[in-house]
Amino acid sequence: MVVRLRLSRFGCRNKPFYRVMAADSRSPRDGKHLEVLGYYNPLPGQDDGKRMGLNFDRVKYWLSVGAQPSEPTQRLLFRAGLLPPPPMLAMGRKGGPRDTRPVDPMTGHVMAPEKPNTAKLEVDTEGDEVEQEKNSKSP
Repeated sequence: MVVRLRLSRFGCRNKPFYRVMAADSRSPRDGKHLEVLGYYNPLPGQDDGKRMGLNFDRVKYWLSVGAQPSEPTQRLLFRAGLLPPPPMLAMGRKGGPRDTRPVDPMTGHVMAPEKPNTAKLEVDTEGDEVEQEKNSKSP
């Protein structure tokens, strides 16, 4: 049985309230749980009530016996100081970079690709450029 520390949703519609629970990973979100470890209120009331409360001893116990926190619970435990910060990755999303166009290093804007010119340019003796088309015939 794999134990996960995860959030279980309570409250009304548009006013969520979560409990931090130790539960079997196969049980549903609001289903059977092993132990309630605390709570998290993402929308505290006008009285500025507590946003989060945890039983630190029990959370440490479950982590020591191998319970895996879910991603949102891992962020909460990091805020509470129970877990180290998650590792920061220096790479993009899975699947590689989405935009491969070159970026101007001075401005940070995407550089427009240069389009090849189909018309030939010929320089006059006076230095003026005269445009000639490819298939033009001189009389």
